[in-house]
Amino acid sequence: MAFLIHAAPRDDVPPWPGRSSRSSGLRLTGRCGLFLLLVCTLFVSFSVPRPARAETAVPGEYQVKAAFLLNFVNFVQWPDGALAEDTFTIGILGQDPFDSAVDSLKGKTVKGRRVVVRRYDDPTDARQADVLFISASEKRVLPHILKALRGHSVLTVGDDKGFGRSGVMINLLLLRKRVGFEINLVAAQREGLHISSHLLKLAQEVIE
Repeated sequence: MAFLIHAAPRDDVPPWPGRSSRSSGLRLTGRCGLFLLLVCTLFVSFSVPRPARAETAVPGEYQVKAAFLLNFVNFVQWPDGALAEDTFTIGILGQDPFDSAVDSLKGKTVKGRRVVVRRYDDPTDARQADVLFISASEKRVLPHILKALRGHSVLTVGDDKGFGRSGVMINLLLLRKRVGFEINLVAAQREGLHISSHLLKLAQEVIE
């Protein structure tokens, strides 16, 4: 099964590759261009059939979602002093659906900091994370988790139906074999996190 990154069409979204535009000579610059380049790369990776003898496996759903966890960071600004000086922590709370995919992020660099990956069972301990993926296994206690994280500037991410409207800041969606996302802007702003307008334009829905 192939998975494609998808964002719902909106009037103010820069054209996708191959999409016609009334204005000629459109140039993608800065981080927006980099993000769309990532989209193009993943689109090709998941669209083109690979030879049966190829050694490299086609990325699956949670490999794509792990990549999103890392790339979201480039479009979010944390309050001054909220991040550690030399490390950036990506955490998983609850049952881990990523298997080894998220561990491939270890040692990469974002915002000038080395990425570490940690897994948590207790939301109080998860306050140490900078980005926290909340597993669907924690759905019944989600209000308790979000309350425990309040005031700690943790970017929360999930992938379960209803998580976005329940207060998770970025909720990954799987729609007809495509991975998109919705953003709860109110929840992010409440924690002092600024989400780039470039990312907001790519969201399936922005909850304000």
